[in-house]
Order: sequence, then C-alpha cells, then structure tokens
Amino acid sequence: MLGAPPFATIAALTDDGEDAEMCGSLRSALHVSAVPAPVARARGRHARVARGSRARRCRAGASAGGPAASRDAEAAASSEPAPSSAPSSSYGAAMQSVNVAGVSLFAGMAFTSSKALAIPHVEVPDIRWVDWRALKRAGFKACVFDKDNTLTAPYEKSVEPRVADALNECVAVFGAENVAVLSNSAGLAQYDPTGAVADAMEAALGIGFLRHSSKKPSGSCVALEERFKCAPKDMVMLGDRYLTDVVYGNRHGMFTVRCAPFTEAGESASIRAAKKVEAIAVAWWRKPDGSRKPERCPGKKPHANVPEGKDASHFVASPGVW
Repeated sequence: MLGAPPFATIAALTDDGEDAEMCGSLRSALHVSAVPAPVARARGRHARVARGSRARRCRAGASAGGPAASRDAEAAASSEPAPSSAPSSSYGAAMQSVNVAGVSLFAGMAFTSSKALAIPHVEVPDIRWVDWRALKRAGFKACVFDKDNTLTAPYEKSVEPRVADALNECVAVFGAENVAVLSNSAGLAQYDPTGAVADAMEAALGIGFLRHSSKKPSGSCVALEERFKCAPKDMVMLGDRYLTDVVYGNRHGMFTVRCAPFTEAGESASIRAAKKVEAIAVAWWRKPDGSRKPERCPGKKPHANVPEGKDASHFVASPGVW
C-alpha cells in the first residue's frame, strides 16, 4: 500500500514546492494553520503530558463508576488512531471520527507520483449513466458498490428511487452473486462484528454486503476475490468518494466509477470536511482531455479491459450529460 504521512502532517506542510497552493487550500479547508516542525514536535510533547494527566483522571473516574469508564471503553474499541491532543477546533473534531488512515493516504499523494489513484476512470451523475452491458462485454465480471450516496441517501435503508431500476439492471446483467456492497460500516468488523447490520441491509436492499475487516481505502482485496472468483482488474468499483471508493478501487486495479452524491443532508461535519479536502485535491490533480497524463483524466484513464480504439468513456451510457 502507498506510504503516507500521518493526517496531522497537513498542519506542518510548508508553503513552498510544486503543490504549495494546494497544501495551503487543504489547511484552509480544515481550518489548520501552518506549524513549523519544531513547534509541532513541541506540541506533541505537551500533548503526551496532557494525555497522561487525563488518563490518571479517567482511571479515578472509572474506579468511582463515573462517565470516564464509558469513554475509555469507546476509545479502546476504536481502531482509528487517536488525535495527538484534545480537539479545540473543527479540525480536532474531524480527527476523532474521520477515516484517518484514508485521509493520511490521500494527503500523502501530494508528495508522490501516485496522484492518479484519486482519479476515477469515469465520473457520472449516478449509476443510471453506467452501461452495464458494455462493461460485461468488455470482460468485467463483478460490480462493487459503496452504499451511502451511491445506492441510498446517507444512512437510509432503502435504495434511492431514482437508481432502483439501474441497480436491478446491473444485477440482471452480472448476476446477483456478482454484485455486492463494500461499506465502511455495515459488514465492517470494527462496526458490525456479528454481521447483524449487514444482514439487515441485505434484506432491505436486496443485494449482498461484504464482511471485511478494513475501511476503504486501506486493506486488501482478498475478500472480494474469494466472493467473486475473479481478479480485481475484472471488477468495477462504484462510489461517491474519491478518498475511499476511488482510491481503494484504483489501488487494486479495478475500473472505478465516481458517482455524484445524492445529498449532504444527514452527513456529519467531519465527512463534509473530508469531502472538501477531496474536492480541492482532485481538482488540483486532474488533467483535461488531451493531457499527456491520461491516467489523471476521467474518461481517458487507461484500463486493461477497455476495448481497443475506445477509452473509458465508452462505458458511460450518455456522455457529456453534465
């Protein structure tokens, strides 16, 4: 997996270099100021001291049956890295609930040649614009969906009516056994250890939910390979998030389709902040048609299964609808 600096590194970015303007925008998006490295290290030392003091107070509260006990249990149950200090801004609040590993990976792309991981093969308004039969003819064997803002409104338990027919067509073309949802909540061991939530969502949506142990974009593709009995290059990943869905799919060689989200209603502040970061970075990294870097141009991004003489836009039912 692509190496990346910790998410807090965004706060310590300097204002020089090729991507200086983008780095400044990232900090602004999260309301973070540039912090000289020595100051950042000093803050880290102060934070460790403060955490030690808080831990002693929490232990005292726990022994007295106070609310600190439940907070400790919640912290222990989470596999996400804890922030280096108590949150004092929207940045700190976002750090507590955002997909830290994913944001770290995404931020690290600014300093590597891996920016193309964040660029989808195609972008569409929603899954109605995907030509399922063309994908099948090209040799793709399975479709992997994100749930929220791809198949449903955020946190809803029914398929968005606008895309219900398109989902049914996808299932008809690929077969129910070759269509599944890869969610960062339902089916994820950290959030849904018994699979009960995934079971309920399968009953509600009528398609399978993968049981897995890592949040997108981290983790392997083994569970999907075992389920679909095909290589990742023969899978299509569809989702609304550059940070999670697109990066995960591209890391494993899938054909990636980024769908515009249905709505932001109901989303947390941390998710909105992360999406703002994504939008800034992707706008900076993408290239226009005719670029000498087609891997960073949606619609032109190469993939092994694209038919000869065609490009990725071949799989969009109505090109240019935006």
